[in-house]
Amino acid sequence: MICSICKDKVATIRLKEIINNTVTEVHLCQACYEIHEQKGVFLTNELASPKEATDSEAGSGKQKSKSKAKPKKCLACGTTEEQFRAKGRLGCSDCYAVFASAMVPILSTIHGATEHRGKAPHHAVRTLDLKAELKKLQEDLQRAILSENYERAAKLRDKIRQFESM
Repeated sequence: MICSICKDKVATIRLKEIINNTVTEVHLCQACYEIHEQKGVFLTNELASPKEATDSEAGSGKQKSKSKAKPKKCLACGTTEEQFRAKGRLGCSDCYAVFASAMVPILSTIHGATEHRGKAPHHAVRTLDLKAELKKLQEDLQRAILSENYERAAKLRDKIRQFESM
């Protein structure tokens, strides 16, 4: 899990607060926890990034205010992101597309991955293996291009074409 504040380090501390049946959960790395522990502030709407916190402690003026974005809402059933986070349930099948960005960290926390890695029918295993190999080749191709290793990139491109023609 990634730190809710700096969004850089691995979160090692989880704080959960329940006020009026509203659950607020924050994941913090050790550095962010120590900064906010000194202030005694842990609610998500009161948290600042470590840079903002150190800037304000140094007396550099007011903290940067975050612009409030319009809350997401499913047009089909009317479920808001706040309701989804509070209940942990979606209202309809359209909610999966609307709240996809909010679900990824939750799925990563619960299942350890965002893709299914369980059992598959025996006849589908070969197809899944080929798709995984193709995906790996495409990732290797991107890395070869970024590192400007064009000879390797050409070989990988040819392998990808061979896989796609199967």
